[in-house]
Formats: sequence, structure tokens, C-alpha cells
Amino acid sequence: MKLIEKIRGQFSGLGDSFLRFPVTAILSFTLIGLLIVQNERNIQGIYETETLRRLAMVTAIGMLLSISLKHLQERFWPDKPALLITALPALAVMVLYYLFYTEEMNMTSAMRFVGTLLILIIAIFYTLKLKHKENYEHYVVRVFNGLFITILYSGVLYFGISAIIFTINALFDAEIDGKWFFYFFLMVTFVFGALMFLSKLPRKEETFEEHLYSKALKVLLLYIVIPLITIYTGILYVYFIKILVTQEWPRGLVSNLVLWYSVVSAAVIFFITPILHENQVARLFRTWFPRILLPILAMMFVSIGKRISQYGVTENRYLVVLLGIWVLAAMLYFIIRKELNNIFLPVSLSVFALIAVFGPLSAFSVSDFSQNQRFTALLEKNSMLVSGEVVPGTEVSEEDRKNISSIVSYYESRDMDKISYLDDDFEYSDFERTFGFQREDYYGSPDMEYINLFTDQNESASEVSGFDYLFMLNNYTESVTFQEMKVELNDMTSLKITLKDELILEENLNDEILAIIEEHQGQMEKGMLSQEDAIILLENEKISVKVMLLELSARRESGDELKFDHLRISLLIDVK
Repeated sequence: MKLIEKIRGQFSGLGDSFLRFPVTAILSFTLIGLLIVQNERNIQGIYETETLRRLAMVTAIGMLLSISLKHLQERFWPDKPALLITALPALAVMVLYYLFYTEEMNMTSAMRFVGTLLILIIAIFYTLKLKHKENYEHYVVRVFNGLFITILYSGVLYFGISAIIFTINALFDAEIDGKWFFYFFLMVTFVFGALMFLSKLPRKEETFEEHLYSKALKVLLLYIVIPLITIYTGILYVYFIKILVTQEWPRGLVSNLVLWYSVVSAAVIFFITPILHENQVARLFRTWFPRILLPILAMMFVSIGKRISQYGVTENRYLVVLLGIWVLAAMLYFIIRKELNNIFLPVSLSVFALIAVFGPLSAFSVSDFSQNQRFTALLEKNSMLVSGEVVPGTEVSEEDRKNISSIVSYYESRDMDKISYLDDDFEYSDFERTFGFQREDYYGSPDMEYINLFTDQNESASEVSGFDYLFMLNNYTESVTFQEMKVELNDMTSLKITLKDELILEENLNDEILAIIEEHQGQMEKGMLSQEDAIILLENEKISVKVMLLELSARRESGDELKFDHLRISLLIDVK
């Protein structure tokens, strides 16, 4: 009975969490709908889902932001209308983000989106405690505990649902589409999981004055984590001494190793703060470790500084430096302050993250400026810049060729509009003509050829008379069924068509696609192919099929062998 009561207690409050956080719950449910609709359109071969993607992004941002806004309302304006204070600012932020930061989807926009989510997640851990900071560490432990319980229960629920679907398919040949695994995952996460996590968030009335420190957490930190950190510190100091003796400065990997170890150490000091008065090990670690860490941080800054001087600033290097500065500030705070007010840590981390994601000092702006400076210097060094125009180089060293190639690759994955001297429509195929040498990247196979093909979508019509069915397929679609006909595209290019459970056509399109590429590659402008050149005709005694290539991405690594990354086709079918 006690076990049942405990389980029932974990589920209690789901309805109350909706009443306490209505905006968050509504946005969470909305996000499910947007993701399901987007996936359904992709399955149907409809890829014009940019608006859905942008709406899903801002809905996720609004969902997390609304939690902190509700916390602020409860803490500072408890008598004001909660719905107004929560909904209006969240809506304003969503609209602004939609207009200014979701128009293009590239690495920069993806990193900014993830960074924004991290800022909002961190904010959940302190917005309710900004005015009353007592027992803050206990509050954070409580939030983490609620998150752990939510993940555990949601995982068990999803595993059970998945097992049921699998069993029904296995025993009854039900052929329940695999998409339902994804849809139930969304429902478990954003309905059950969201409401359960919200129900576990503490209320402002809770003081945690009688909250007992977890024995399991105490043992974990004092007798497992701190000894491991101590050993790790010794290893880093031995390596530091080796550097001083050999004068060989550390490689790039060291910066990341030092950084994450330092962040974990700061978190350990945060969590042992409530037991400093009662435990000698905790006091020794809190007193001496920040001082011991300072030389190691200095080594990290020297290491990343050398990388930046060689290859310029990128977002990753920027974040290493910025997070390193935050760790340094945290350690100095631990050294200077006798009585710790640890809410300083997440608040300052949010500020640093905000600087990294938005504004003129963001990782994107600083990296763009640095890489353009390198690009200009390399072009001028090799006399490839004349009157603001790039001219082909004649005697460019291998190192400079690799550096120029890597800078162009950097902007291709982000925004080619930002690179200096090159046209906005610069393509991979333009590289040798523009720079006078073949592209040489630091990573990947030098013999790799990338092929991207698109059918001209401006040709808005095609002949469909004489055909009975039209199907749209892509490599993510397991199968499409209409009436008694089923069309499958397996292993990228293996086409299979069945009618009334009878196989009437099976064909591998690999050779036909290769023939189209070989025949028209020199005629394609920026990967664009006319409809009439993108057609494959298949026929037997039972069926005639007209296949049209719509989109194709592939790599050619050796000879005529193609490795497909993406394929989208349309099929017109006539049953004889």
C-alpha cells in the first residue's frame, strides 16, 4: 500500500500544474501539433514546411520562457494577473524571434536556437529565488530531483507504449506505421512529461529550512567525485610540468579537457555549500581547490590563444574562451567570498550565454569578423586580391590552400552572404575557377565528389494524362499506400510496387540515376535540371512508371560508385 501511495503521490498535481502554468502547457501541446503536422507533410513528400519549422522553434522558446515569467510573477507581482504577465511577454519574444532569427536555417541559426534554449533552461533554476536566496542549493537539488523523476517515469511510459505497438505488429501483422513511435514519444514528452515536471517545481512559499541534505548526494560528492577531481588535477599538473620542461605547448584537446573538468568542479563546490559547516573534506575542497585550479586555467587560456592566433576565432573557440572566463570568475568568487551566495553562478552564466548568442559581441559576430580578417590576409599574402576582387592564385602553398578552403567551408555551412569578396551565389563548383586551385579541406577524403541535383520547380506543370496514380516518395518514407497500391523506396534507390498484395515491379534506380548525372552534369547550372532531363521510364507487362527526380544529394568516392544521402522522387503509374 505504501508503494501504491508513493506512486500515486508522484502523479498527483498534474492537473494543478496546468492551472499554475497554463501558458506553458498550451504551448507544449501546440508544439506537439506543429511537429506532427510537419512530419506528416514530410512523409507525403511536401517539403515546404519552413513556416512550420519556424513556428515550432518559437513555440519551444515561448514554452520555456513562460515558466520563468510565471516564477517572476509569483515572486514579485503575486497580486497581478498571472496570465497577462506570462502570456504577453512570451508572445512578444516569440514574434521578435520569429521575425529576426528564424528566416534562414543554417548552422548559425541552429546554434543560436540551442543557445537560447539553454539560457531559458538555466533561468528556470533561479527566477523564483531572485528575491529570497536562502537555501538556494536545496532548491536547485529539488528541481533536479523533479527532472530526474520526470525522465524516469516518462521513459518507462514510452517504453511500455512502444512494447505494446511492437507486440501488436508482431502477433497480429497489424503493420502500425513506425511514425507512431515518434508521435507517442512527442505525446509522452510534451503532455505527460511537461505536466509532471511542472508539478515538481517548488512554490515560493517553500523555504527548505528543514530540508535534509541527501545522504546519497553527500557520499557521491565527498567520497567519489572529489577524489576523482583530485586525481585528475594531479594528472593535469604533471602535464603542466612537462610543458614547462619541454616547451611544447598543449594541443587543442587540452582546452576542452580542462574546461569541462573546471565546470564540474564549480558545480561540486555549489552543491557542497550546505554542508561546509559540518564536513572537513568539503571545507578543504572549497578553500583550496579554486586556488589550485588557477594555474591550470592559465594553461588552458594559453592553449586556446595559440589556436586562435593560428586559425582565428570560431564559435567553438569563442565559447571555450567565454566559458573559461566564467569559470575563472567563479573561482575568484569562491576565493574572495567567505559566505557564498551561489545564485551568482547561474545568473552570471545566463548573462555570459546571452552575450554569446545575441548582439555585436556574440560568438557569431566575433567569429565572422575573425574569419574574414584571416581570409583577407591570406588573399593579400598570395596576391589574390585586386581592387576588391578575388583573382586566381598561381603559387599558393599547400597550407594556405587548406586555410582558404577551410574558411570557405566555414561560411558554406553558415551564411555565404557574410564572406567578403565572393558572390552570394558562390557554389562548390566555382571554387577552382575563382581561386586557381582545387579545394583542399583539412577533413574528409580529397577524392570526394559531392553531387546535388534539383529539378526546376519553376516548371509548374507536367504531362499526367494516361496515368492512374501519382505518388511522392523520399528516402525517409517507408511506404505510401493508396487504395490497393503500395509503393516503397528502400535502401535509397530500391523501388518496389505492389497491387493487391502482388509484386508488379521491383527496380533499383541507381544505374538510371547515375546515367542522368553523367549525361547532364556539364549542362546543369548550380545543380538545376529541367524536368524532361530528370525522367526515368520503367515498364513491364503489368505496369508503366514515369519516375521524376526532384531532389538528390550524393557522394562519389571511387569510380562510378554513388553513396546517396537524400533522394526525393515523384511517380506517375499506369496499370495495364
